[in-house]
Amino acid sequence: MKQQSTKIGVREYVSIAVLMVGTKATEDTPAHLYSQVQNAAWMIPIISAGFFFIPLYLLIKTMSLYEGKDLFSVIKKIFGKYLGFLVCLVIFIINSFAVSFDTRTYTNIIRSFYFTTTPTLIIYAILMFICAYGAKKGLQHIGSVSYLIVFYAVLSLYLALWLGTKHANINSMFPLWGPGAFVLMKEGAQKVTIFADFFLLTMILPYLTSNKAFKKGTWFSYIYICIQISMSILIFVCMFDESLGGTAYPFHTLIRFISLGQYIPNVEIIFFIIWIMAAFIRFTAFLYINALMFGNLFKIKDFEYLIPSLATIYLMVGSIPEAPINVSLQFKPIILNTAGPMFTGISILLWIVALIKGEFKHAKNKNTI
Repeated sequence: MKQQSTKIGVREYVSIAVLMVGTKATEDTPAHLYSQVQNAAWMIPIISAGFFFIPLYLLIKTMSLYEGKDLFSVIKKIFGKYLGFLVCLVIFIINSFAVSFDTRTYTNIIRSFYFTTTPTLIIYAILMFICAYGAKKGLQHIGSVSYLIVFYAVLSLYLALWLGTKHANINSMFPLWGPGAFVLMKEGAQKVTIFADFFLLTMILPYLTSNKAFKKGTWFSYIYICIQISMSILIFVCMFDESLGGTAYPFHTLIRFISLGQYIPNVEIIFFIIWIMAAFIRFTAFLYINALMFGNLFKIKDFEYLIPSLATIYLMVGSIPEAPINVSLQFKPIILNTAGPMFTGISILLWIVALIKGEFKHAKNKNTI
């Protein structure tokens, strides 16, 4: 695969991870979780992170055996040429549908709250064009812009949540276990897809300065994002209470009600600008990773040239649902309930096969020589 001469460091990698995964608190994920476990929705990210911790640890452990290799290269190495290709193709297809429906979700948010008279297709096309342009610039550019934006994105989220606490009722979080501990464990196991992006981020491991930087950045962002999403959902629960299940996009509903005093009553446009920049970075990174996957699958060195074509295909797929509710209730739940468990299984299976084949023993013997 074609690689850039300059690699990204841990701070750029963490910034990309935070914007890719952490922004799930600002879309329809909180409402979807609330519809499953009611007021205990804020506990799901913590439980899911706990379930996904071991598979992610085993995946990173397996990746460390192959210095400078990305996820698809390691899968082909361990599973073999043909089975490995099939597994990689399934991962690419699943992630392609996820990008299509996620970008459609963000398009729905923009149209519903900010540009109500603009046709959905126009907004969608502009979103994909900007993301494709950014992705074609390369991972170093994505990392640099992410590092510049992430501070403002996190700060604006915390500011909005802090202002939202003025309208919150702490009693809404009780009963603490919601529908029960068993239901929480079950939903937490199914919703590991919340953190499945860390599985995909192993595709850019060769573009980091070292494996140590990748491990350090992964675990730091993993723990931080778990706390951020959980805290965000907890405040949404306390603010909206039972109406959260019917509030498709609680973050954007929240910023329409908050103010910074009587002289600055409407501040939603400030939050929107920062949020949309974070969204651009998120899908720019996804487009780049998907193009990298496709290039690896079909041995295309200059995979960057595939990005505009992939963006067009995702635009067409994401435009299939006629109504926003079809995306949230019919299409995204399928990805949400299947991608995470599947990536979890692949991570564990990679480690088991590598262990059986003696890859860890070979690596240990090599290091002792």
